[in-house]
Amino acid sequence: MDVGRKMTSNVKRVAYILSMKEGLPSFNYREIERVEKLGYEIHIFPTKVSNGLYQPKPGWRVHRPSIGKALVASLYWLVATPGTFAQSFGLALRCRALPELALAAQFARDITREGVPAIHCHFADRKMFTAYFCSLLSSVPFSVTIHSHELTFYANRRLFRLALARCHKIISVCDYNRSLIIKMAGVSPEKVETIRLALPFEEFKRDERLKVLTVAKFHEYKGLDILVNTIRAMRDRPIVFWLVGDGPVDVRSMADDLIRSGNLRMLGHVNEETLKILYSACDVFCLPSRTAPSGQTEGLPVSIMEAMAFGKPVVTTRHAGIPELVDTIIVTENDPEQLEAALEEYLGRADLRESDGRRNRNKVVLLHGPENVGRLAEIFEEMAGKPR
Repeated sequence: MDVGRKMTSNVKRVAYILSMKEGLPSFNYREIERVEKLGYEIHIFPTKVSNGLYQPKPGWRVHRPSIGKALVASLYWLVATPGTFAQSFGLALRCRALPELALAAQFARDITREGVPAIHCHFADRKMFTAYFCSLLSSVPFSVTIHSHELTFYANRRLFRLALARCHKIISVCDYNRSLIIKMAGVSPEKVETIRLALPFEEFKRDERLKVLTVAKFHEYKGLDILVNTIRAMRDRPIVFWLVGDGPVDVRSMADDLIRSGNLRMLGHVNEETLKILYSACDVFCLPSRTAPSGQTEGLPVSIMEAMAFGKPVVTTRHAGIPELVDTIIVTENDPEQLEAALEEYLGRADLRESDGRRNRNKVVLLHGPENVGRLAEIFEEMAGKPR
């Protein structure tokens, strides 16, 4: 049997068997991030893979499932450990778990090659069944974190109990579930431990910085390069920028350093309800519109109207039809220094933000009420009344 890669260094390794159906679950990502900080080399063995909000970091080794690799690995284990593989195959056949055995064959082969001495999985469902077969084939011990649904949908299955019996340690996320596991699975209390999910408190805290929202299609006439230069000039100030939208201008590349430092949050395309939440949560709305090199200009941006309807102060430019609506803080086009100075006026001035926001709300209600559509309907009537 292949004994795997020799441990020639002091590097600690751990294998995570989990699902990346929509990227990594947030709690898995945070846990693995912490484990890495404790000095572990991370090996991720996903049962399913697709993109999502949380993706593995570049330094994390991801061993993606492959039908071809699974078949080759199954043949390897059949030759290397014929008795164990035959026993595992028979069990998987009876328990309708052949896909989990195939995955386990591939994962166990990689685990032995990499010299990984410990396997952990989240959820005592098909991920644990994969970890169980993986442990049988490789002789590497495994542990599992049980959350909740497993106790409802999997606890009565034979494979569930067999896996827990082999498991080195069973982790529960709360004491209530720990008592259920002991009662339902018939395992000894010493084997089940409550380890509550950890939160990154340095990230989960109230952000006291001024929150500036920009909503725009990423076109040249939106002046997003001016916005990026302004953010860069204000990166040491207590201010964070939220940018909603997408389009042909590659803002992400021009602002990569600001995204990494947390000065700019790129939120992409959002639905209407999420956008309303962002309008409500921001302190200031900013849109540095300008005439593009092609000559293209704004008319009167809808996002400015919407921000004003939410009673938000607006920092924008003297461009196209904008001065017809905004008469608070308005600056010259293509001037990041003026834009910076305008935003500085609102720093630490909740009273000014409140008064300007209230003024903006009154102005937009006056100019952009639903009665405007009534006039449009009158024009429709005029056209309908014309002789053909």
